[in-house]
Amino acid sequence: GSGEKSDAWLMTNFLKGLGYFLIWGDFYLLFFALHAFVVGPINFEEHLQVHLNVFFPVIEWFKNLNGFFQAYIEFIYTLPAILLYLLRFTVSTSIGVWLVKRYA
Repeated sequence: GSGEKSDAWLMTNFLKGLGYFLIWGDFYLLFFALHAFVVGPINFEEHLQVHLNVFFPVIEWFKNLNGFFQAYIEFIYTLPAILLYLLRFTVSTSIGVWLVKRYA
């Protein structure tokens, strides 16, 4: 009935809005990647500690939750910061473009 159409319309609009958010909401990652490039080859842990210190305690808290998170985050810390920022930007923007094309 009418309620099912309304629910489908709401979900379609929500997913389209989420797609736009993923496209436009991650431009700050490009600035982080550019900054990581300018300061030179630096791993993700050092970049967080020195330049984005506000996020470091939160990530350390997650790291201490269990052994899986600790192993995962310690691996991520060793990767180049620019690679992580660009990869995250590419993945989230691609998902956003797909959502907008699918539900527009």
